[in-house]
Amino acid sequence: MTRQLLRQHRVPVVGDRVLLTDLRPETTAFVGQALALELELVAQAGRALDGAPDLEARVALAEVVRIHSSRASALAHILESDDRDAAEAIAPYADAARSLSQTGEGADWYEQLLAIHVTSGLLSDFFVAASGGLPEEDRDAMLRALRDESAHAELVALLRRAIEQTPRLSDRLAVWGRRLVGDALLQMYLAVNGPDDSGRAVPSQPRLEPAFNDIVASHTRRMDELGLTA
Repeated sequence: MTRQLLRQHRVPVVGDRVLLTDLRPETTAFVGQALALELELVAQAGRALDGAPDLEARVALAEVVRIHSSRASALAHILESDDRDAAEAIAPYADAARSLSQTGEGADWYEQLLAIHVTSGLLSDFFVAASGGLPEEDRDAMLRALRDESAHAELVALLRRAIEQTPRLSDRLAVWGRRLVGDALLQMYLAVNGPDDSGRAVPSQPRLEPAFNDIVASHTRRMDELGLTA
């Protein structure tokens, strides 16, 4: 029987809204999924580094790889510091995380780069917001892992430079960014409801949609920063 990650009956409702900050994650599953996704971001950034068009991009992407590797190490430490097995914790989420990574490969290096930016931003916002219900020590460690460093500046600089050099990229990247949102949301559904017996995300309860809307609003601001329409 599939275990639900979050005990939704304890989630307070404000009007028609469920607050992500009041969810109650089970630490091993919650951190395990975050780690599975972070490891895929490390791999994606590594592939982008391999395909970088010039030395400036390679240097910037080396920093992106370092930051996401550091996050992954910090998340693994949360699990291992309490005698949890990190490999076992990520196993239920490995296939879904890999599927998201494969979808994010896109048609070329530019779409690959935007996928790292979009998915890492959306998922970081989600895991930060939903960490509030973890036990205090785990919550603080999770927030440090996700907030201490961010690759946002490096990715924005690379994307801005690409768009300035090739303005026709804007329309294509805007469409690609919108497509990526749905794939990232599926990972949030997976975190909230747990997978079904085939490992797929279970559709979310309607009351959770407004909570996810807040995450998407932050994504829209990041896209605006790039001059792209979310």
